[in-house]
Amino acid sequence: MWIGRRPADTLVKAAAFEARRIVELLRAAGWTVPVTAVVAVPDARLLRWSVLTVSGVTLLRASRVCGWILRRPARLDDGQVASPGASAERLFPPYAPSG
Repeated sequence: MWIGRRPADTLVKAAAFEARRIVELLRAAGWTVPVTAVVAVPDARLLRWSVLTVSGVTLLRASRVCGWILRRPARLDDGQVASPGASAERLFPPYAPSG
């Protein structure tokens, strides 16, 4: 299976790696929180299913990401999200291209 010009397994492996890294960094900061790897496919003609899970990584049409997130059950309440959220903001600053 291909996503654009890249083999899907390459994207799945990269997403799984990044999710594990996020878990490790948050754990080192003192937080144990659930992390779900998702690959949003912009032109999902190949995806006949609304959601496909491969090696623990969710693949879905980009147009369905928002609805998919909103339908997921809440795992943490607002108070539980605030502190690890602040840690995540420090650990993962927004991307800013150099140059």
